[in-house]
Amino acid sequence: MKELLKNIFIPPLASRPVSALASHLLELHIPVFLVHQLVNDTRTGSGITPEHLRNCLRYLVKNGHNFVSLKDAIYALKNSKPLPEKPVVFTMDDGFMQQATITAPIFQEFNCPATFFVITDMLDRQLWPWDAKVSWLINNTKKQRIAIKFEDETLKLDLGNAEKKHLARYKTRDFIKETDMNTLSNSLEQVAAATGLSIPESPPEFYEPANWDIARKLEAGGFTFAPHSKTHRILSKMDEASARDEILGSWQRLTTELSDPLKVFCYPTGRPFDFGSREINILKDNDFLAAISTIPGYLTSLDNHELNLYALPRFDLPESMTDFIQYCTWIEFGKKTMHLY
Repeated sequence: MKELLKNIFIPPLASRPVSALASHLLELHIPVFLVHQLVNDTRTGSGITPEHLRNCLRYLVKNGHNFVSLKDAIYALKNSKPLPEKPVVFTMDDGFMQQATITAPIFQEFNCPATFFVITDMLDRQLWPWDAKVSWLINNTKKQRIAIKFEDETLKLDLGNAEKKHLARYKTRDFIKETDMNTLSNSLEQVAAATGLSIPESPPEFYEPANWDIARKLEAGGFTFAPHSKTHRILSKMDEASARDEILGSWQRLTTELSDPLKVFCYPTGRPFDFGSREINILKDNDFLAAISTIPGYLTSLDNHELNLYALPRFDLPESMTDFIQYCTWIEFGKKTMHLY
């Protein structure tokens, strides 16, 4: 019933006349969307397909939205400068080859600037991310049920169908995120043991990382690159020296390999408890322009909200077109402003 009501009411509420009226009543709000890897179909349980991304970009063009870069959006808000009408920002996290060869060309089709937040050790071909390893193990096991024996708890998971595997991936990754990052290798060994698989030394094709040569070509083509840590481990679950190295080490690699990286940091996984004042102070002390999270919300006026500059919000790109319209137009922001949850 909820989805039916959305499909009935959101299109007229998002129409140009209503949106124009709302823009005069509400303060400037810029949606920033995060795109991870695309999937060719959703039989693995979920995912954004290339065609869905095209449909989202096509909708924005047709309905008078304007693509702006994250750099331009931050600059405009910090300095009270104007932006084009109905601005929208797109970002990508991690730095997989597929993002460079499939996702980036789709953005280019629509002349949409996008910012890549990259895991620098991955582009250095030193690793593939720990959370990608978890996903690979759960996706590829033949077992219908598993019990992962972590140090203090056993996680029992049903893998009976694609949707259950999707849920199991999230549960396992979220559990590991709460543990000390020094025990990460052991946690991965326990997941591998439960699934009856060994983690490949080299990443499977879907998780193949991009490289610096490709990054340089994309940068020359108008894409922006920024740091997303060295290893994608959770900063708040590390000691200060390690967290500092994750932040500054990733920035150093970008400045070495690229011409004009953006000094905006992207927190690994980016939840409110994945970073804190310690990480924010490291960023401030080293003159980072800002930092971005995965806390849902809009970029708005930054006046008198300096702390928010280091916890900028983003939305995951919704899998539903109706939800996407709700978030990219005034509707979701209006709901929050009027406290209509």
